[in-house]
Amino acid sequence: MARPRGTKASKEQAARMATGKGRMIGYVRVSTEQQGLHGHSLDGQRTRLQETAAREGFELVDVVAEVESGAKERDGLKDVQARVMAGEAQGIICPKIDRLGRSMVHLLKIVEWAVQNHVDLLSSDEGWQVRDGKKVDKMLPFRLAMAEVELERIRERTRDGLKAARDKGVVLGRPAENVGDLAKRATELRRQGHTWQQIADTFNAEGLRTARGGRFYTTTVARMIDRTDPTANPVGGYRGNLAGAVA
Repeated sequence: MARPRGTKASKEQAARMATGKGRMIGYVRVSTEQQGLHGHSLDGQRTRLQETAAREGFELVDVVAEVESGAKERDGLKDVQARVMAGEAQGIICPKIDRLGRSMVHLLKIVEWAVQNHVDLLSSDEGWQVRDGKKVDKMLPFRLAMAEVELERIRERTRDGLKAARDKGVVLGRPAENVGDLAKRATELRRQGHTWQQIADTFNAEGLRTARGGRFYTTTVARMIDRTDPTANPVGGYRGNLAGAVA
């Protein structure tokens, strides 16, 4: 008999609620310029969260404060999400919902994460946003719809940019390793009868490093040579007679 869908998610949610029910973790964020302004300081936002949590009957177990730096990743918010998923609280409380995400697109992802995991989102200014796995705020779907539109525009610009680059002959994807003089030298050493291992040992002994700052290995050398002149490697290139090439 097939296991009912959602069983694992339901068990995980029940486990989190067993320890986190009735508890919320606060998250506040300000820019460096806003810290000293009335109503937007970290202390001011903490007070608003405490008052909202008490009014809704929740225990505010912690408030994570983060100063906006322009970075794409916010360690403070990621930490709050991880703590909620670990069962420390049943949701997140913030002063304004738009301050939870660094952009509308980012906010969309946070809301979808909350809905999927039944994590409550509460704004001290706007009230409940997500409750029991459902979007509550009537305006939230409109804001998220605009975020979806912007996300699609970003995707279109990315696709257009990639196409334009291909049309210009730009090689996309992972960059080739160690092309240039070092690759030519490795190829010449290979033609002289050196094995991949001998070439790698030579480069490492000279203190040379790969394009990514690592040591040279037989596979690294093989790729360098194969991209420069595959005929210098055994039949099949570095994917061919590996034992013969290394020996």
